Amino acid sequence: MKYLRAEHGVPFLSTGDIVREIASTEGVEPTRTNLQEISDLYFREQGEGCFVRLVAEKICSNGWQRAGISGVRSPKDVDDLKGIFGDEFVLIDVYVADPRLRYERMRWRGEGRDAQAYEDFVQQDRAEEELFHTEEATRRADYSLSNDGTLDDLHRAIDGLISGNGLLSI
Repeated sequence: MKYLRAEHGVPFLSTGDIVREIASTEGVEPTRTNLQEISDLYFREQGEGCFVRLVAEKICSNGWQRAGISGVRSPKDVDDLKGIFGDEFVLIDVYVADPRLRYERMRWRGEGRDAQAYEDFVQQDRAEEELFHTEEATRRADYSLSNDGTLDDLHRAIDGLISGNGLLSI
């Protein structure tokens, strides 16, 4: 998230960025279908959690004391990150309660890989839940932040969480 990087100096990585990097390296157009095929191949070859492990490798190889990671979806992802980073790993669930609002924000983002219709978006959510058990991973979060309001609301919530819990003190 740009805000963590800009305001708090926290490097931020995404598991999706790893998949897109692979696509770029292989000269593959980053469509949802192509990215899903890459993900499926890596899951088959390297096992569930492979993308969070690749993100963790980047964090460790850069010597970062702290970093943000998005794309933590499954309980296995949580287990792998807790295994790598131990008690230093803090899982924060940032959620948007209203699926229509999530869809509208996704459409505003304008990525070609995103669902073009609300019904497809809902189906993709269901498929991700079935595949990754995202709700179980969410239940394991140390903290939860609502992103139902404005971007400024989210930034204030992030700042409050950080200052109220000493999350960025090293």
